[in-house]
Amino acid sequence: MTILASMLMVMLGGASGALSRFGCQKAAERWTTLPGWMAIFIVNIIGSFLIGLSFGWLDGLELIDKAKHLSVLQHFQDTQDFSMGMSLFVIGFCGGYTTFSTFSLDNLFLLYHRPVLLGFNIVASVILATLAAWGGLSLGGVLA
Repeated sequence: MTILASMLMVMLGGASGALSRFGCQKAAERWTTLPGWMAIFIVNIIGSFLIGLSFGWLDGLELIDKAKHLSVLQHFQDTQDFSMGMSLFVIGFCGGYTTFSTFSLDNLFLLYHRPVLLGFNIVASVILATLAAWGGLSLGGVLA
């Protein structure tokens, strides 16, 4: 798949994911008494599940394709592109739905391959991102 096709898949998936997140937030506001942060919390959990599901499924299909063990999926394999699925669903949709899902998947990769860095990534990301948001908010207030 060309870089342009990948970019288009990420764009399409990202727009769909962002619209889905917006819809979930508005639905929570309209039909529940949940505070706004709780709606985002739920979106983050759903997004983390979806990115794991998408990556696991697509990666499994890629492994099946390489091994050529199951011919039942041959038609699907012949008509689908692993990188297109990754661009559309994992990077695009899940990334647009919630970047927390990408953070969660990265943490799983660290757990499996570099477990010593897992705690650092979680704690440092949350603390530094919160401080960066505070800094941006403060600077924005000064510039306004």
